[in-house]
Amino acid sequence: MVNDDTEGISIKSDFIDLLKDKYLSYALSTITDRALPDVRDGLKPVHRRLLYAMSELKLGSEESFKKCARVVGDVIGKYHPHGEQAVYDSLVKLAQDFSHRYPLIQGQGNFGNIDGDNAAAMRYTESRLTKISELIMDKINDGTTKFIRNYDETEYEPTVFPSHFPNLLANGSSGIAVGMATSIPPHNIIEILEMAKLLIDNEEIESTALMKNFKGPDLPTGGLIVSTKEEIHEIYQKGRGSLKIRCKWQEVKVNNSYAIKITEIPFGIQKSKLIEKLADCVISKTVKNISDVRDESDETVCIIIKPKNSNIPSQQIMANLYKHTDLEINLSINMNVLQGGDGRIPKVLSLREILVQWLDHRQQILIKSNEFYLERAEKKIHNLEGYLIVYVNIDRVISIIRNSESPKRDLIEEFDISDTQAESVLEMKLRSLRKLEEIKLKSDLKKFKKQRKEIKDLLASPATQKLKMIEEIDRLLSLFMDDNDLSSLSNRLTEIEEPVDVEYQNFKEELALTIFLTEKGWIKAIEGHEIDEAGVKLKDRDKLMYFGQITTEKKLLLFTNIGKVYSIYANKLAISNDFEPIKKYLNLHQDEFILYISEYSLDESDFILISKAGKGIITKQKEMLTSTRNGRVLINLPHGASLGVVRKIIGSHIAIINDLGNLLVFDHRDIKRLSRGSGVIFQNLKNGKVIDLTSINLDEQINLVNKNTNRSVIKANAIDYLGARGRIGKKVKLRNVSNIPLLRFISNRKS
Repeated sequence: MVNDDTEGISIKSDFIDLLKDKYLSYALSTITDRALPDVRDGLKPVHRRLLYAMSELKLGSEESFKKCARVVGDVIGKYHPHGEQAVYDSLVKLAQDFSHRYPLIQGQGNFGNIDGDNAAAMRYTESRLTKISELIMDKINDGTTKFIRNYDETEYEPTVFPSHFPNLLANGSSGIAVGMATSIPPHNIIEILEMAKLLIDNEEIESTALMKNFKGPDLPTGGLIVSTKEEIHEIYQKGRGSLKIRCKWQEVKVNNSYAIKITEIPFGIQKSKLIEKLADCVISKTVKNISDVRDESDETVCIIIKPKNSNIPSQQIMANLYKHTDLEINLSINMNVLQGGDGRIPKVLSLREILVQWLDHRQQILIKSNEFYLERAEKKIHNLEGYLIVYVNIDRVISIIRNSESPKRDLIEEFDISDTQAESVLEMKLRSLRKLEEIKLKSDLKKFKKQRKEIKDLLASPATQKLKMIEEIDRLLSLFMDDNDLSSLSNRLTEIEEPVDVEYQNFKEELALTIFLTEKGWIKAIEGHEIDEAGVKLKDRDKLMYFGQITTEKKLLLFTNIGKVYSIYANKLAISNDFEPIKKYLNLHQDEFILYISEYSLDESDFILISKAGKGIITKQKEMLTSTRNGRVLINLPHGASLGVVRKIIGSHIAIINDLGNLLVFDHRDIKRLSRGSGVIFQNLKNGKVIDLTSINLDEQINLVNKNTNRSVIKANAIDYLGARGRIGKKVKLRNVSNIPLLRFISNRKS
């Protein structure tokens, strides 16, 4: 219990309840006033106060620099009663081009670097606003922004900026509050604005169409995003997830060997700490086969890594460095922002929702600014109408002003003008009254009346407002294309790299292996290629499903009945005369089994996967490599469904047969390749199921055999069964229809 018996006050409260109340207040203030950005302008309070204080100090992008100490002093003295170092750190970060994709402050002096060195003290550095900041605060004094009292009620500060620039998505934000956090990466301004235009044109546009040209984060330090566009889009539809970011590197020739040159590092990584870790990997031999690491960076990143042996592929060295250093990181995405009418409600939003809320804010800014302009135009029209009355009676007006004790009252009574009009006339100098020209007054009156009509039409028409918003976005796009200072910021820095994982291998002599895999999931590898398949002993009621001769550096792709693919290096398999369960190498589910196995090759081959119901996808081979035992899903199957057939595509057409005896041949070349999906209908089945498929050319002959006897049952020309994808196909001619489920394609080529 708390008992405070100070003079005149007595408080009795349970300490736990008191602590809960106080901590809740602290937690809410942390969330709403410190850690999370506002969805409308993408700023936290400290950033908003910094920019506003600098604008009040007239530190525009074309003005002279001022000491940062002056700026920080104004911020903490007028708007932000917190520590000066925290405010200065925020200012510095807004000026760093390796922290912000589009810096909001232009710094002069030492503002730190990518190595992690601190900025100079604020008494040495100077700053001013950038053009981006001016775009964010554009029209702030045109009735667009609500101002509130500051902490001591001696000044006013804005609650949110008009934000002509989509700052939240362009620059991103990060912060940790109580019980929640935010992590929004930067993005390319051109991609953001193009998506915004699509949303204005069509509010019901599907997310896939909206993000058609969206490539994910565009980080100030560049690098590579190791994900497919589909995976990126899935994250942005949810508003949370993580992406793998890698450094950008190249192999350069050095005498008779080579070196690895790293030119871009992942976002948020300090280069000095990265160099220390790389050096530690050399000294401790955590990463074998590298002999030296040098930092040759100047204004750009340049890290040189030397291999011990030029025969070791650079991809393998980098694969191991990815595992042990921050040359590869997982970039967390958690688009948690403050939204709602007053920007006080935290919520995780999708990319689409953030764009919609920014556009809603921009529409409100357009309405408020035009209401402000309308009021100003009305006042101007009112005064001009008064001036015209004055002009017609100018001598009498001058006489009243000179001789009347109450000129304002006399002007109102004699000319039937308003108090405002009379006040405006009285504020004019006599020489101005004489210079008034009727033609000029009427011209101005006509101009402002036209402006008033245009504004009223705009305010009355949401469609016209949308057109105006598109015009504003087009002007912004032009600015980033044509302006000398901004055009360089429009180029994309971060590229997408298809996710091909290369596992590290100790560089050993290549060995020949023969691989056996049975239908019940038993596998073994025997050294050499002089192995007789017939001599292999299997367990009761088990059959051999794969017999392959490969080498140790090759990789196998294994497809399962639930639509997943696994990959494994041949040198990971134990060389033994005894079979062992495949589950030793793969994390298979209880009812999951291997359906098809293929050797991974470096060509641009595609694979076709089809369910027993006739629905499937075609995917590129390079999409299938996995770096974990868990594999990856290629085709999303309905509950209870299973994958029917997997084949490598070699010919120009696909031939499918079902257990009802329908054979269909169709051209696969115009079918979109997917890394994952629910698939499309290849053969239209209602009752039957797919029993086999193959890849052929149209001028080839189809050969169907009985799988039990391996005897040919049907031979036919492929062109005779040609049809459109999604049809059921033609019936095959077979005397004994009970043999149809036993049919299998056979080809003189491996497919």
